[in-house]
Amino acid sequence: MRHVGFRCFGPLEIEVGQRVLPAGGPLQRGLLAMLLLNSNNFVSADRIISALWEKPPETALGQVQTRIWRLRQLLHGTGETSPAPTARPQLITRAGGYGLIVDPEAVDLLVFERRVKHGGVLLAAGRAREAVKELREALALFRGPVFANVNAPGVGIEAEAVEERRLAAIEQRIEIELNLGLHVQVVAELRELVAAHPYRERLRLHLMQALHRSGRRAEAVAAYRDGHRTMVDGAGLEPSRELKELHRAILLSDAATDPAPAAGRPRATVGLHVPRDLPRDSVHLVGRCPETNELLNYLRGPNDSQLPRVVAIAGGPGVGKTALAVRIAHLLVDDVPDGQLFTWVGGKADPNAILHRFLRGLGVPEREVPETLEERSALYRARMADRRAILVIDDAESEAQVRPLLPAAPGGATLVTSRRRLTALDGVRHLDLPALGETDMIRLLVETVGRDRIDAEPGLPARIVDRCEGLPLAVRAVGARLAARPHWSLARFLAAVEDETRRLDAMSFGDLDVRAAIASSYIRLEPRARQLFRALGSLDRAEFTVREASELIGGCADELTEDLVDVRLVHPVPGSWSDGLRYRIDGLCRLFARERAALEGAGTES
Repeated sequence: MRHVGFRCFGPLEIEVGQRVLPAGGPLQRGLLAMLLLNSNNFVSADRIISALWEKPPETALGQVQTRIWRLRQLLHGTGETSPAPTARPQLITRAGGYGLIVDPEAVDLLVFERRVKHGGVLLAAGRAREAVKELREALALFRGPVFANVNAPGVGIEAEAVEERRLAAIEQRIEIELNLGLHVQVVAELRELVAAHPYRERLRLHLMQALHRSGRRAEAVAAYRDGHRTMVDGAGLEPSRELKELHRAILLSDAATDPAPAAGRPRATVGLHVPRDLPRDSVHLVGRCPETNELLNYLRGPNDSQLPRVVAIAGGPGVGKTALAVRIAHLLVDDVPDGQLFTWVGGKADPNAILHRFLRGLGVPEREVPETLEERSALYRARMADRRAILVIDDAESEAQVRPLLPAAPGGATLVTSRRRLTALDGVRHLDLPALGETDMIRLLVETVGRDRIDAEPGLPARIVDRCEGLPLAVRAVGARLAARPHWSLARFLAAVEDETRRLDAMSFGDLDVRAAIASSYIRLEPRARQLFRALGSLDRAEFTVREASELIGGCADELTEDLVDVRLVHPVPGSWSDGLRYRIDGLCRLFARERAALEGAGTES
């Protein structure tokens, strides 16, 4: 059977064996691009229509259906020009939408995403040279702008997000190469990148570092001054604090920025290494003042126990745990001047690999990093003992992941986020993060969409955010989609979120994706718990009992239901203990469960 692949970088094309076929006319290319951007998921017809036309004609649905038929002819090998016989992708129609079921290795865009993610895993494991190789191979897939021959407004917005991820991968690769001492080799490339993207401060930062470490101090200062002029004249903004600090350090010939030794030789540790790993603070955090004040008071208050202060923030997918933890960490920066460490553990991350990265960031030379988890944890605690530093551990799955990462000395603070309540950790302050109320959700929507637009259609904002079920992620996705479509009325968007077949699509925009957030809880379940969750999607009501759950799967569902509670896909109904405990699956999770049941019924993996 011949291989069928899809080229998304550059012009959209279909690759069949050694042949490259055109993907059809403009409308068909736009349709295929939308399906590829959502590979192995369903896309509603309404979302496709919105992506293909700014002002859809009355015949839009019919035109989409015609192009679906033509694509099916092409991909399934039933037309005269079709690539039969092949290892074919499957184009499926279901519930008012379409899905392209495809091998991820057959789509260059998905291969790119996988390689970039794997590069991050290799880096976390201390395999920096392998990470560079993986990132280079991912970036080598780039033949030009993604979907270069597709002219559809919705696809263009998604393509911009892909380009942003490509540039981020370039920045990550260059940062690793700088840490490997390859500063001379990256200067020319960085000059081209900075010229093409003058407002990307991370690229300019890397250029200044590469020039200075290559002994070209005057050019490094000139690069900063060019950037300062560009930012002030072009955007009316001052350069970031990080750029200013690097500029000052270069002027003073600070040891941390002095020219590095040749590639392959370890750099000497001079003074105290101060890691600054925190992600950017969110500008869209609203309604969390009580929680913020409670945790700040605890972390800044007197510490008579001489134990390290640890806060564990628990909550469901999309409720804003990470945003709150990062906000508090930024507010504590002046209290903890000796460093800020951040790691995303993502459910199954290896604590040993994370400790390797932490130790390197704390100034431990590669040759001095121990091999075993116990030795790395002991050295890490020793390095953290005299520091006033803050540590953020994001998306922890279990206490076993967290324990080796916790400092032993009382000088700093640790924030842990998790879907589960990590009650087996000793001496931890627990906070369950609740859903946002309606007033705060509307405030968040106003921040993204604008007050005038919200006030123009009274009553509708409240109905829209009601469908977001208190999830800041859902409100932000809705706001971003509305902001990208200023010609849409709120009434038009309300119709999308009130339609159950379109709601999850409406709450997905760029990397703000409610469906993906729920999926990250779902994939952590054992197969039987997944089966129960999918079955709960068939219910026509939100509340259920364990007995009803057991009937759905033909077996005992007691522990399986509690597994769903642990990852916040269902929750107990307060006050139902006295008359028989009931559970609730909220609307968005129920819609996701139905989708998974439909997809896995089509033969795809869960």
